[in-house]
Amino acid sequence: MNSNQLVAEPRVASGKGAARALRREGRIPAVLYGEGEPMALSVDEKEWNHRFLHVGGNSIIDLAFGKKTQNVLVKDTQDDILTGRVKHIDFYAIHAGQKLNTMVPVVLEGTPIGVREGGILDLKVEQLEVVCLPKDIPAKFVLDISNLQVGESLHVGDIDIPEEVELRSDPEETLVVISHASAEEAAVEEEEGIEEEEGTEESSEASAEE
Repeated sequence: MNSNQLVAEPRVASGKGAARALRREGRIPAVLYGEGEPMALSVDEKEWNHRFLHVGGNSIIDLAFGKKTQNVLVKDTQDDILTGRVKHIDFYAIHAGQKLNTMVPVVLEGTPIGVREGGILDLKVEQLEVVCLPKDIPAKFVLDISNLQVGESLHVGDIDIPEEVELRSDPEETLVVISHASAEEAAVEEEEGIEEEEGTEESSEASAEE
C-alpha cells in the first residue's frame, strides 16, 4: 500500500441505523461521487484518523475498493458535534486529464506594519476558486502582508498564480485590508494603557515605602 492509498469497502445497507452500526464497528460511512451513480462505501476509522484526518481538501487519495483504485479528493466530512469523531466522508472521483474546479485556501504570512501600529487586520477572502488539472492543484496560496500599512489593502490579483492554474475568483476583489481601529477600540486600549501605568506607579510607590 502506498502512502496515499486508503482501502474502502462497499456497503449495501443504508439509513441512520446502518450508519450507526458501522460506526460501532469502527468504520466511517462514505460516498464516492463522480463515477456515475454515487457509490456507498465505508473506511476504517483508525486508518483514516492516523493517516488522513488532517489532509487538505486538495490532497489526492488513491481510494481502493474491490479490484479498483480511483484517485479521489475529499469534498466534505461531517463531524459529531459532541465527540468530534468523523461521522461521514464524501469523496469525489478525479481523472488525470480532466480539469477540476476547486477552492484553494489563502494563508497570510507576516505581521503587517499597520497592525503593529494599532490597525485591525480584516481578511475578506479565505479561499480562491481555480480550475486546473489534479496534479497542478496548489495546496495553498501564501501572501506576504508584512509591509501593509493602515489603510492599505491587497487584492486577489496580487497573489502569484502558477501558469497552469486558471483563477476563477475576481482579481479585483479585496483580499485583505488593514483598517483603523474604531473609536471604541482605541478608547479601550487607551484605558488599558492608563490602568497599566497606574499599576506600575502603585507598585513603585509600595516598593519605595518598604
